[in-house]
Amino acid sequence: MIRVLIVDDDKLARKGLISIMPWSDHDMMVVGEAANGAKALEFMETHEVDLMFVDLSMPVMSGMELLQVTRQRFPDLRSVILSFHEEFENVQTAYRMGVLDYISKVRLESEDDEQILQRIRQQLTGKRSEPPAKPPASSAPASSLGTNTCSQEEEEWGRLEQEWRSHYWLYNESVFQRLCKQTVEAKISFRRLEGLFMRVLSQMETVFDLDAEFRSDANDVRSAVEWLRDYRNRIYAQVAASTHFTNTTTSILKAVLFIREQASNTLHAENVADHVHMSRSYFSQCFKKLTGSTFNDYLKQERIRAAERLLCETNQSIAWVAHAVGYNDSKYFSQLFYEQTRLLPSEFRAQFHKGDD
Repeated sequence: MIRVLIVDDDKLARKGLISIMPWSDHDMMVVGEAANGAKALEFMETHEVDLMFVDLSMPVMSGMELLQVTRQRFPDLRSVILSFHEEFENVQTAYRMGVLDYISKVRLESEDDEQILQRIRQQLTGKRSEPPAKPPASSAPASSLGTNTCSQEEEEWGRLEQEWRSHYWLYNESVFQRLCKQTVEAKISFRRLEGLFMRVLSQMETVFDLDAEFRSDANDVRSAVEWLRDYRNRIYAQVAASTHFTNTTTSILKAVLFIREQASNTLHAENVADHVHMSRSYFSQCFKKLTGSTFNDYLKQERIRAAERLLCETNQSIAWVAHAVGYNDSKYFSQLFYEQTRLLPSEFRAQFHKGDD
């Protein structure tokens, strides 16, 4: 049983959270409540607590101060934060301190209590908790279908979440465009995507010094994805203007921008490694780790992506397009293009123009 402590200076908010959440269905039990951080520490001196739900804004000792103290005194304690929209800067700071999740007080009433606790328990234990079985519907096949669909949607979201957190999308345009499209199409709440993006930003802030607060100007899934697209462009602009090569992440991203710029020319790993002041072997190792692709595979992908644009935007011959993206042999180019897209260049162009009809 997961022992829970609720810490909030608003008594009604504490009582409401304790009463509305289906704690026992998710192997959780509220063992105590406290009106501020100091009272919470007093409680934890004499009671065992596994999970703390903590409000960020409290008198005497704030939620942020409490999190800082508990990291030292109770290293095994995990936390979920309660916040309002205007506290987003503190939410991101809390994520950097290792909190599991956050619950927006603004949207608490409209959220699915089952999903909140299921998500938190899964992050806490690595296992999914299933809500208690509901009475069978009049149509068993339909009920079964609904359960399977929900399970598939959760599985799909789990995969997307892992991909966003892998950061390959920062370096690979194809991966980024696919993730954006799949995320917009996924049946996921804005709140869950918001929490994920906050985690992603807190990881990146250690590398890129950007004003990256994910504020409420993004208020649905589509606008959140567009916000991240803009943030990615700002990272690119910062890296392109930088003359420092002391950070591996920045150096590899600078290499990616160089590859895109020079993809149509004869380009070898040695050239790019020199450009970012790295040895060839170390560059190849870091490049594969951060981008998920070898240098040669990445160069090939960039050339094919450039070819797709030229096929759509010009009426030039296939041989001309091949040469423009760095291939003198148009047959070899067509073979590579087919391997990447499952279409010949002529078929790709015809399919694009068919969409214009």
